Amino acid sequence: MTRQKNRLILFLPAIILILNELVRTFLRPMYGRKEYGLVSETLGWLPNFLAPLAFMSIAIVIIILVEGSSDKLVSKKSKLLLLFAFAITGLTGFLVHEITQKGTGLTFDVNDIYATIAGVFFGAYLFYIILLNKKRKSAPRLQ
Repeated sequence: MTRQKNRLILFLPAIILILNELVRTFLRPMYGRKEYGLVSETLGWLPNFLAPLAFMSIAIVIIILVEGSSDKLVSKKSKLLLLFAFAITGLTGFLVHEITQKGTGLTFDVNDIYATIAGVFFGAYLFYIILLNKKRKSAPRLQ
């Protein structure tokens, strides 16, 4: 992986979380009404997809930072263990949050649950593409 791609990936969680906040703060209040149809529907579940995706991308950043700060590569077994830990923690945490928010004024539907699960699985897929794909070379050292 080139150094430029490496740096972009390091900013991935921040980029996703900023996009999530833009959706929640600006887009949903303007276009979240039923008159906007599919756009409104998508803006309803999009934060539930982006938050777990950002959480999973933190696992990618951890591996890249560890490999970049030393000459040692992280074993595939360790990468899979980290992926599994982040996936279980993410699914559990975000689903419990989704279910227990009844009294907070927020609402949830089954689309939120599906979006949360999809965010974790898409994050795991990114983890595989970026870190476990056999075509990938080791991460360059950070300077």
